[in-house]
Amino acid sequence: MRFVYLANVRLPGEKAHAIQIMQTCAALAAQVDVCLVHARRTTRPWLRQVTDLRSYYGLPCDVRRRTIPSLDLFYLPSRLPFRRLPALRFVFVIQMLTYHLALIPFLLKSRADVYYTRDTMTAALLVLLRRNCRVFLETHSFPSSRSGLTLQRWLVGHVSGLIVLTQELAKHYAQLGCPPRRIAVVPDAVDAEAFEQCSATDSRQRSGIEPGDAIIMYVGQMYSWKGVDVLVAAASKLPAKCQVWLVGGTPEELPRVEKLIGDLAARNVTLKGYVTPSEVPGYLSLASVLVLPNSGKADVSRYYTSPLKMFEYLAAGRPIVASDLPSLREVLRDGENALLFRADDPDALAAAIRCVLEDASLAERLARQGRSDAKAYSWPARARAILQFIDSLGV
Repeated sequence: MRFVYLANVRLPGEKAHAIQIMQTCAALAAQVDVCLVHARRTTRPWLRQVTDLRSYYGLPCDVRRRTIPSLDLFYLPSRLPFRRLPALRFVFVIQMLTYHLALIPFLLKSRADVYYTRDTMTAALLVLLRRNCRVFLETHSFPSSRSGLTLQRWLVGHVSGLIVLTQELAKHYAQLGCPPRRIAVVPDAVDAEAFEQCSATDSRQRSGIEPGDAIIMYVGQMYSWKGVDVLVAAASKLPAKCQVWLVGGTPEELPRVEKLIGDLAARNVTLKGYVTPSEVPGYLSLASVLVLPNSGKADVSRYYTSPLKMFEYLAAGRPIVASDLPSLREVLRDGENALLFRADDPDALAAAIRCVLEDASLAERLARQGRSDAKAYSWPARARAILQFIDSLGV
């Protein structure tokens, strides 16, 4: 099977979607002939030295790639004489349009058995240009605008199939008119073996953490719907020996969180900043408790997300405290592989963290079950599920 994965992404990239795309493609490459076709974009300054994507993302094999040119002006907003948000929207539209225009000649010449994408505009272009081809759209969200709903309703009637991350998202698309048999729920995954090599005791000693200190850790982006604000607010309600580490984020996100920490006088909160994917297992091994504080105020968080960090947390073998949301409950079970708390409630979060810290047997049980559960969510298993779904729909 000739399989083309189309992605308007920056590689190497600092966001979770780049990790997910690379890991999915590498797992697919073990079973079919895959080519990742992605945008040629400006690399972030701290990633310009990365030349070996296989090593950077910890892939089991190289992924064959082809780049499509685009006009990437994302470095400009801070220099333009108008507000940052309009500037970002402007450069986003320019990049998206130039990428898709440059993609047209490739699509007209390409001969693949399956075209696969996470991008709605790319899927629409494929449907228009390759009418007799098999097009699959992996979607991680549901449109809220009237125009977005109109486009998505048209798309689900023309693509061969949809891959979604959660059962809740599958229900939304079924209600939009997509036959359930053409929807596959395939959650995200993790390379569990990468987390089995870390010794928590050795890592904590090398990091200078005192034996009695408890490290409460969050790893990931700092968007408001990720719930980082709730964790910062909960920090002052934790025992004196607790240190809260926020690992990740981009230079654009960190100032907001720094201001929040200052405003709340959260002296036990430390911003660690961006780390590479290969550094994540080592950081997670330092944690006494791993926190997934997603907000319930945004639909993407409440219903649609399948966070990579959730599976990494499970694989790390550390106790998890997470928001009690439908999206997370598809993988996390309260009292079994995580302790769930009422979303957006700092008091409830702090109480859940204290509960884990004060009950060693509970912490051990959650950690052990989490590590066991992580084995079911491997990247090869995800690739097999995608290919089995594609095969089930025939030509």
